[in-house]
Amino acid sequence: ASRYHVSVRCPWLEADPQAEGFRWNGDRALPTPAAREWEIFRTEPAEAELTSGDVCRVGIPPTVVHVLAVHHFDPPLVTGMLPRPASYLELLPRGETHDPEDEDQAYALDPAGGEPIRIELLFRPYAFLEPGDEVADRAGRAWRFDAAWEWHPFDGAQPRTPAWPLALLSRRGVPTPDEGTAVARATAAGSHATELARWTELTLARPAIRQQ
Repeated sequence: ASRYHVSVRCPWLEADPQAEGFRWNGDRALPTPAAREWEIFRTEPAEAELTSGDVCRVGIPPTVVHVLAVHHFDPPLVTGMLPRPASYLELLPRGETHDPEDEDQAYALDPAGGEPIRIELLFRPYAFLEPGDEVADRAGRAWRFDAAWEWHPFDGAQPRTPAWPLALLSRRGVPTPDEGTAVARATAAGSHATELARWTELTLARPAIRQQ
């Protein structure tokens, strides 16, 4: 235990004997409030109350986060620990807006790792669309959807967000009638602004929007 961190014996992961260049000792460092670091795993009693030799509980209290990015690894990533992660979620805590200048801002979590975690999806904006979908909006403008806040109008004009309802033009070629009906039904009411307002209400942050 120190002012800024406590090291706890991790019960869920094992050292990877085949990982070259890694020598993990089985401990996990968790920050105290003095470190001013965000860590999703916490201890009970709190980190600042622990001393060397104490026994504590380690887990994730109910926490609202937003997913900044999803990374997939094939083959799984070598980290020195088992199981090797096949994917990572980059997470930001509620109330924190993405800073593109801060490369270490996001927290990486293996959603299928050894820790017994439970994830509940609260909201995914534009859940009825897939990256790469092409749609036509109410004004007849054609758009490519890459992510909830990444819309690309084919005409390059303003505004830079589509007007609902939307008609699905292309999904992996030609969309099925059921796919087109699902998009039309989902956008019969509401707007891009309502998707943004719902996301902002849950995250208390601003979305990461790439400059066009």
